[in-house]
Amino acid sequence: MKVIVPVISANVPTSVLGIMDILNYSQAFSNQLSPQKKKKNTFEVILASAEKSKTINCNGYQLVCHASLLPFEKADLVVVPAAVGNMAELVQKYPTLVQWILQQQKKGAAICSTCTGAFFVAATGLLDGKEATTSWFASDYFRMMFPKVKLLDEKIIVDNGKIVTGGATLSFMNLCIYLVEKYYGKELGNYCAKMFLVDKGKISQNSYSIFSVQKSHQDTEILKAQDFIEAHAQEKLTVGTISDEVLMSERTFIRRFKAATGNLPSEYIQRVKVEHAKKLLEEGQENIKEISYKSGYEDLNYFRDIFKRYTGLTPMEYKKMYSFSVG
Repeated sequence: MKVIVPVISANVPTSVLGIMDILNYSQAFSNQLSPQKKKKNTFEVILASAEKSKTINCNGYQLVCHASLLPFEKADLVVVPAAVGNMAELVQKYPTLVQWILQQQKKGAAICSTCTGAFFVAATGLLDGKEATTSWFASDYFRMMFPKVKLLDEKIIVDNGKIVTGGATLSFMNLCIYLVEKYYGKELGNYCAKMFLVDKGKISQNSYSIFSVQKSHQDTEILKAQDFIEAHAQEKLTVGTISDEVLMSERTFIRRFKAATGNLPSEYIQRVKVEHAKKLLEEGQENIKEISYKSGYEDLNYFRDIFKRYTGLTPMEYKKMYSFSVG
């Protein structure tokens, strides 16, 4: 199966080379599984430069591609890697890449992306009306640029059959293991996961995401309310308390808060409190009950429920996730 990875100077080198390594090594692992019958190549990975030269300064790393993106070469599978920068500007800078992805799809290639690579796929229109994922930290910008796409930013992988999108940065590893399994079976997929130490059970980005406080609007009263929530995250807060603080009726406050931030104030309060609790858990100095209280929750069970709703993990699971256990 011929896999083409289009490369631009804004790509994350780890994403480009990691995709190539995992898919290429799947051949060796396939032979290890069945040494008595050598299989034909699983994936033949070609790095194709979308720049003028095949040698690209890729975010400080000198990367030599196998070929140029053009002239057109048909792929069986296209994997668009992560890129760093203003994604709207990058999409505009590489219209040839966007058209190339579209042409590959029309000629029968399956299209995949990892992290912000989804912006280039979405720019083709192929994701309109479909579900997709991207990096959690780029999700708000993605929604703004591509409102027709049903973004499931909590997902690590979304499969639409011939289009597969993956989540943030290093989840390219999960995507590659998924592709090995999708095209060559569960046994080889599991073997590759073991060899690369990839947890196939990860299905959500929520436990990694950091809540964005959404302050790019110009509503000064709502900005004041947001500052108040963040400064009093350790206290028991109500919508009424905050609306009184900014001298608004509760109904007006809810309407303006939602218009400015995209969140209902009740949800925003919980998200800020959970983010506060996450930081305390990461520091690892206090027990769960103390952290619950310091995050404004007197009911420990309610705290656990709210925390799991937004992170996908219990507080104890989250604490273990960010604690090194060595020696």
